[in-house]
Amino acid sequence: MTDPTIQAVLDIALRAAPWMVLGCAIGLIIARIGRREGRRPPAAGVAADTADVTRITDGSGRETLHRRLDTALAGERGFDGAPALIVLNFDNFRFVNDGFGHAAGDALLAEAAHRIRGALRHTDTPARIGGDEFLVLLENTGGAGPALAVAERLRSAVSRPYEIAGQRFQLSVSIGIALAPRHGRTAEDLTRSATAAMSAIKRRGGDGVELPTMIAMTDASERLRLEAELRVALERGEFELHYQPKFSLADGQPRLIGAEALLRWNHPKRGMIPPASFIAVAEETGLIVPIGDWVLREALAAVRRWGAEADASHRTPSVAVNLSFKQFDRPDFFEFVRDTLRDAKVDTSLLELELTESIVMRNAETTVEVLRRLRALGVRLSIDDFGTGYSSLSLLKRLPVQCLKIDRSFMRDVPVSDEDSAIVTAILGLAHTLGLEVVAEGVETEAQLAYLRARNCNSVQGFLLARPMPEAAFRLLLKQAARRPTSRGSDAEGGLATGLFPMPLPVPATSD
Repeated sequence: MTDPTIQAVLDIALRAAPWMVLGCAIGLIIARIGRREGRRPPAAGVAADTADVTRITDGSGRETLHRRLDTALAGERGFDGAPALIVLNFDNFRFVNDGFGHAAGDALLAEAAHRIRGALRHTDTPARIGGDEFLVLLENTGGAGPALAVAERLRSAVSRPYEIAGQRFQLSVSIGIALAPRHGRTAEDLTRSATAAMSAIKRRGGDGVELPTMIAMTDASERLRLEAELRVALERGEFELHYQPKFSLADGQPRLIGAEALLRWNHPKRGMIPPASFIAVAEETGLIVPIGDWVLREALAAVRRWGAEADASHRTPSVAVNLSFKQFDRPDFFEFVRDTLRDAKVDTSLLELELTESIVMRNAETTVEVLRRLRALGVRLSIDDFGTGYSSLSLLKRLPVQCLKIDRSFMRDVPVSDEDSAIVTAILGLAHTLGLEVVAEGVETEAQLAYLRARNCNSVQGFLLARPMPEAAFRLLLKQAARRPTSRGSDAEGGLATGLFPMPLPVPATSD
């Protein structure tokens, strides 16, 4: 006979068995859902997080996002269930790369990818599409309100301070959102609309979240049209170079020694277009590389023409060409310059390449090596717009450059502004201490010229002496300067040498 106590326990167990089975079943279901939603055992957490970041930042992340976006757009669903696309771009991220190197920039982007993944649902798909820009696909958004809430959550996550290699960074972001089908029915249309919204925030100074407006979408369409026209312009030869004369102050009076080549677009319908209107689009699309190649070839061809017209008593003027960072980043850049000089049959010392501080700081070690090879070739090198970037003085000592160019923004209020005058004087003193020449841009008054001459500035450019002009006008200027040699020993305070630069030239009033 069974003990009454044991029998009672068995009765309780039998009555509880169905609930225990149900509990185990529910536990198994929850565990399976957890695995599907990406929940991982603690021991695998670090490796899985690393894999998530890698998937976001490499090409597979982009492929996955676009595949899922196409699938989501093809599905039959209402407005609330339609997908949304987010474009997230850091504001002023280039300062991290320029000031602290690409390793710091890459580490910051990896941490940003980790934060982006952590701020999203398991059904959302993030991907880095290049540089400091990310795409995020939101499926089943529930409308504009929930999509905006996700975007604000992303903004908060990636805007928190970063600690990278002992440095503290805090950057804002601009986020554009496009909802299907309101802002586009294809992946291309959604991307364009979200990018337009993001760009509109950028133009207002950044740090915001926005849906596309009709104005922003129109701007995006204009950029696409401009890109298409730029490609045609290159094929049809619509670009031309104007030349900003450069004058030496070594003899006390301005003496014409060369020119800076400035790109212009002679549009068949809109006339002459300055570079500020199209260079940004050319750089974003990569068109700046073939356009820059054309500029170098054409500038050297012009130098060859100038040399053919010069007599034996006058040195052929030099030409300065501005570089884009995308040109300089080409692995064959040095070989391209060398071969172009050889084909043009131009003395290498007659070419000057102008680099901005941001180009120099992008990859300092590689930059120094390429510059040394160019210097050994005989090419002159200068840092353009010096003082507006983030170059370090320790790096400046190592750079094989011959010249610094003072940006026009510092010259504007010289000598009236004590602050600007102090900056210009400091740049001149630094350059001369390092054995570098100085070219001052934006010289527009006699007072500015006298200030620079008194402080031994080597060369000047500006509207006081000459505006940018077509090559035909510059060649005429060269002939007139050759007929009227420099007056050595003339009174340095007597203004411009009247025989050096006859002012009534038919030169265009175009800005450089």
